Amino acid sequence: MTKSPATAPQPGDVRNGYVFTEQGTWAPAQPPKKKHTVRNVILAIIVLSILAFGGCMAMLVGGANEVSKSIDKNASKQGGDSNPMPITAGKAFEVDGFKYAAGWKVGKDALGDVDVTGLKVTNNRASKDGALVEIKFWKGTEVLALADCTTEQIAPGTTVTLSCTSADAMPKGYDKITINDTF
Repeated sequence: MTKSPATAPQPGDVRNGYVFTEQGTWAPAQPPKKKHTVRNVILAIIVLSILAFGGCMAMLVGGANEVSKSIDKNASKQGGDSNPMPITAGKAFEVDGFKYAAGWKVGKDALGDVDVTGLKVTNNRASKDGALVEIKFWKGTEVLALADCTTEQIAPGTTVTLSCTSADAMPKGYDKITINDTF
């Protein structure tokens, strides 16, 4: 058997892990670069997920901070839940866009508990809202009794009578009455 004559190598020919170069020499062939498409796609998804989660958390924290500021602002305003406003039985007063009419009374119900009657409110706010307030009877810094008063949702410009309830005995010798939101 005769061997066929070897053909002369051409640039780019690969034999036994070597490539024939244009300079006429054999150099080790470099393996083709691997593509890491799947790995890169997975890493991109992970990075985007982390960024999306971080963005959502930043929005939640920012929103919670704004809500907290709003609650603190509402709580400290005159008549807010942390700042009871002094009122006088029978006299008109206003708390944050709710105008309470004159002519209301405080007294005892059949059981001797606090009874607030005839307390009417007009919603002068821009939107529908309901009143949820506490009327407290004080002696110095001590709350002697309180009544919870509520309404249904009131359309702007509408007047309704509050429904007030209490399980506290009508105190004798109180020196002031206050009202505050309980939201």
